[in-house]
Amino acid sequence: MGKIANIIHGFKPAIMMVVVQAALAGNSVFYKLASSIGMSMSVLIAYRFVFVAAFIVPLVLLLERSSINTYICASGF
Repeated sequence: MGKIANIIHGFKPAIMMVVVQAALAGNSVFYKLASSIGMSMSVLIAYRFVFVAAFIVPLVLLLERSSINTYICASGF
């Protein structure tokens, strides 16, 4: 079982590259579909910023709790 885990561990960078490329391709298709039905590109970009912020902020607060607490204590709040 350890041999299979080592093989899978070696493929992690390649798997992540495929996942990222698939996500970017899906994003491009979404932009093309939205622009072809007449959606304004500025509205689409605004939605992108809102959705990314709604996803990233809770993720950062969850994963970086210790460094955020250190920063807050060091700044005096």
